[in-house]
Amino acid sequence: MPYAACPGCDQNIFLRNPKLGDIVYCDNCEADLEVVGLNPIELDWPWDEDETEDEFDEEGDEEEWDDDL
Repeated sequence: MPYAACPGCDQNIFLRNPKLGDIVYCDNCEADLEVVGLNPIELDWPWDEDETEDEFDEEGDEEEWDDDL
């Protein structure tokens, strides 16, 4: 029986016929996880398709350099 460790709490999670992209639930830490590898079986937090990298680069995070310095 295939098992994989939760990346959040290291709890072993039983997986029945895992496929890449499957979403599984960790009862211990209540996390939704995605199957991202099959050999060995690896779990990670799923990427929210509504989020983009641009959302992480909010205005004001980067300093603008003044060329006159």
